[in-house]
Order: sequence, then C-alpha cells, then structure tokens
Amino acid sequence: MFVRVKPAGQYRYLQIAKNFREGKKVKQKILCTLGRLDELTESGKLDALAESLLRFSKKLTVVNLHKQ
Repeated sequence: MFVRVKPAGQYRYLQIAKNFREGKKVKQKILCTLGRLDELTESGKLDALAESLLRFSKKLTVVNLHKQ
C-alpha cells in the first residue's frame, strides 16, 4: 500500500492505494480517498493522521522520537 496524490481539476486529493497484478498487467486499486490535500494540510488533520499511524510502526516511532 502507498499514498498517492490524484489531481482533479484545480484540486489535489490524497488517496491510499495498492498495486495488484491482473494477468501480466500491474494495476492500482484505490482503497480510500482521504480528502483534498490543501484542506488536510491546513487543518492539521494530515499531521494528526500521520502521528496516529506512527503508533503501529516500531522503526518510525524511533525516528520520530529522535526528531523531537
């Protein structure tokens, strides 16, 4: 899984996607659209989501503690 930015008109949307193979082709499936990137960034919701996800990662938690 990975996070991608999807441009749509004048806006950019943040999505969680995954790759899968269908025959010989690699395709992407969008699992979730989190919202407009500008709104998530300005409101602080993106930082809150990232910090919430850090609870489940042992490696990145150590890196995050080091930055503080």
